[in-house]
Amino acid sequence: MRDVLVIKLWRYPWPALSAAATMAAVFLWPSVPLKGVYNWLQFFYYYTPQNILYALLTALAGLYVGIYVYHKKVCATCRVTAKAGTAGMLGGVLLGACPACIPVLAFFLPLGVSVYLSRISWVFLVASVALMAFLIYRMKGFAKG
Repeated sequence: MRDVLVIKLWRYPWPALSAAATMAAVFLWPSVPLKGVYNWLQFFYYYTPQNILYALLTALAGLYVGIYVYHKKVCATCRVTAKAGTAGMLGGVLLGACPACIPVLAFFLPLGVSVYLSRISWVFLVASVALMAFLIYRMKGFAKG
């Protein structure tokens, strides 16, 4: 179990630091438009089922970045790209969880579309979590070695 890459990356300083920093940034990002961490945590507590999915997305985003840094810094012979993971992470954060991002979209979209997007935001989160888990699997994050 200790040889699985998602656990092994925590033994090295750069991958662990980048994973923890990414988790903190992704989790605390919605506190910026909500004007405070307290407001975000209060909103997060009552935002079911998105709160569970967003916590999972936060962990997967941190692991994804940690694996990427592990492949770049520790395993220098490994080839890795980060385009699809960045798209999945941003899509999940902006369309699935950020409570102020959907109203910002209302500036560009009709009201009916933005209300509909806010009602199905959990679909964006599920898709982003699935994409992030698949990409970690493709980067051999769940394999021994």
